[in-house]
Amino acid sequence: MAKPAQITIPALVDVDAEYKDLVERSASLNVRIGEIRREIAETEAAIAAEAKTGGPRLRSAVAELVGDADSAAVDRRKKLRDLRHDEHNHSEALDEIQKRIYARRGFASRAVIAAVQSEIDKRVGAIVAATDVALATQADLESLLRDLESEGVETDAVRSAKVPFFLTNGQAARYISDHGGGNG
Repeated sequence: MAKPAQITIPALVDVDAEYKDLVERSASLNVRIGEIRREIAETEAAIAAEAKTGGPRLRSAVAELVGDADSAAVDRRKKLRDLRHDEHNHSEALDEIQKRIYARRGFASRAVIAAVQSEIDKRVGAIVAATDVALATQADLESLLRDLESEGVETDAVRSAKVPFFLTNGQAARYISDHGGGNG
């Protein structure tokens, strides 16, 4: 049997612009979440270092009033709160984008299937034709076995005459009936 022709299956992002946009948004959000998490880690490390050295504990406005020069150190806690809030918003947006990607995947999948439908049909046709031949051959084999048995020959020892299950339980005929062919 010849090997089927190699086909190029288009990517989901290549056949559906909306799906592509969602995937790009997801990637962008993931990158930004990573950046935010690195900023959080840096800010937490700076706050921890401040705590060890007994650094400023004043709010920015109070630090300015008393003349503390390092207001950036004072603002780290506010920055940390803002970063965590930002991370939460980005994570929530990413969850929503992932839901939309999941919902859109069916549309994009149908477009990919449409692009390769002729190859699918060709391969299903080959299966139907081969199954049709197998069923006809099975019928010939069963006829031969019946002829042998009618002559008194014990056919139990003929292991090669045992028919595979998929040809005996009606599945093959049902497949041909559903997908084409004249043996259904």
